[in-house]
Amino acid sequence: MRLSSPALPLTPEVVPPVRPPMPGRRAAATVDVRPLVPTPRGTITLDGPDAKGRHYVSAASGLATSGGSAWAVSDELGELVHVTHPSSADDLRGHLVPGLPAQQKKHDLESVITLPGALVGMDGTALLAVGSGSSPDRHRAALQQLDAAGAPIGAARAIDLTEIYHAIDERLPLQPNIEGALVRHGAGGPELLLLHRGKAAGDRNVIFVLDGAQALGSAARTGSIPAASLRSAHEIDLGTIGGERLGFSDARALPDGRIAFTASGEGGDGSGDGAIRGSAFGIMDANFGVTALRPLAGPPRKVEGLAPTAELDPTASPTSWTLVTDPDDPERGTELLGVDLG
Repeated sequence: MRLSSPALPLTPEVVPPVRPPMPGRRAAATVDVRPLVPTPRGTITLDGPDAKGRHYVSAASGLATSGGSAWAVSDELGELVHVTHPSSADDLRGHLVPGLPAQQKKHDLESVITLPGALVGMDGTALLAVGSGSSPDRHRAALQQLDAAGAPIGAARAIDLTEIYHAIDERLPLQPNIEGALVRHGAGGPELLLLHRGKAAGDRNVIFVLDGAQALGSAARTGSIPAASLRSAHEIDLGTIGGERLGFSDARALPDGRIAFTASGEGGDGSGDGAIRGSAFGIMDANFGVTALRPLAGPPRKVEGLAPTAELDPTASPTSWTLVTDPDDPERGTELLGVDLG
């Protein structure tokens, strides 16, 4: 069953207005705000039902790739979603892989990344799915070893994020809300970046930089990430979309040191959980200066994950990206969208 919505006719009126960050506030003098026209590419379906009997992924919140496989997480699931043949069709068909132990409240997994296995004492590649940290029930990550084809080896290991999230909490006006993560090579070695989404009134977007070797090495040895691995925090102004402040929703390190990210804006009573105003695809330079903030045309969508399309389909253009959405409705499936930055 195909759950994706039909493409809507696009006019200038359905491009949400964007205000980029002010020059000098971690933004370039000129920020690229050209709209992107997304192409609907289907959904993520499941070969078996989830705990609520659904055969589709709702509320996708991250997308990663490894060895020809794709992995997704949902803020409704403690399991990981493994897609073995992502280039075979627009719709991604996956199956649930045990991630974090079942609990009464959701784990709120908001980001999933691949990283060199050596950073966590594993051969090959590892997968890390990170909880948001917005409550004590959400202070865990799942660490999964992958083989050369991107398939799981053994069971995922739960990683306790309580200590590092307490350290992050002390530097924020409100509780942590980690929506993106990535590993990159910094001047002093590998860095683990955690991106806090400041969607509520009085909050702000912040990138927390951790010593990657210390944080991930400790995760492998002790099952937790220490507060001492936190190196710096960087407040980022992302501007607004549709009159509402943009907040981080995911990110990906680029080979040249830049960072691609997605961000979305929501209205409401100041909590940031109201009507979706729209989303944007952005680029930051290596020092977190925003150089692009490109709104998605069409009906307002909350984009929560991104991956280069060429990692799903080797024939795709190098400027093409695949995005996943969270419709904020458990009866609706996640959308897969394609955008081309060219």
